[in-house]
Amino acid sequence: MTINANDVAAAVLGHVGPVEAMRLQKLVYYSQCWHLALVDEPLFRDTIQAWRDGPVTPTLWEQHRGGLTVSRWSSGDAARLSNTSAKIVELVCQVYGGLSGDDLSELTHSEKPWRAAREGLADDQPSKSAISLEAMKDFYRRRSLAGLRADDLVSGGLHGLTQGGMEPTERRRILAAIRDEFRSADPGDPGLPEPAESAFDARRAHVAQSEIEVRLNRERPQRGTASQQH
Repeated sequence: MTINANDVAAAVLGHVGPVEAMRLQKLVYYSQCWHLALVDEPLFRDTIQAWRDGPVTPTLWEQHRGGLTVSRWSSGDAARLSNTSAKIVELVCQVYGGLSGDDLSELTHSEKPWRAAREGLADDQPSKSAISLEAMKDFYRRRSLAGLRADDLVSGGLHGLTQGGMEPTERRRILAAIRDEFRSADPGDPGLPEPAESAFDARRAHVAQSEIEVRLNRERPQRGTASQQH
């Protein structure tokens, strides 16, 4: 059965519940990446583009554009996923689901598939370039998920990895390891038009005033403005 990005979005929301749009986009992206790495086939055929805020699936963005939080995805059906595909999505949500949309955006900015698709563009420049499926597959086959390398996950058939969920202490340990791994990685390996502003500016505008107040009360510099982040 052929599935699409809508089905994957529905599956993600079934695991993590209502989330900000950026977080949903990145969890769908990581589901695609790890599906390619583990079973050598794309999870869905919808194009993923290298926007300023990280990977974005335009077919999903067309439906959540302007929204701050996504709680359900009526155009998708999680039941369409095969057992293996469903396990991969669940595992991705267990491992990455504890990170915010901004955290996930930063991780993708440090990874080769997003950077290569942008061909040297500055991080704050818009782009609608597609992220290569081959680049996703090759990159994540050399990474680890839930403490296991891709080849170990494949040889184990993913059995038992999602049984009973993941303990909070184990999730925190894995998230810390992901952050450390990507911070130490070399970032220099190098459709629908992206809007001139960030796809997620509506969310940022909603919290802009509170962010300004926070900045006024902090001595350390912040990461940057909305226009600098996508």
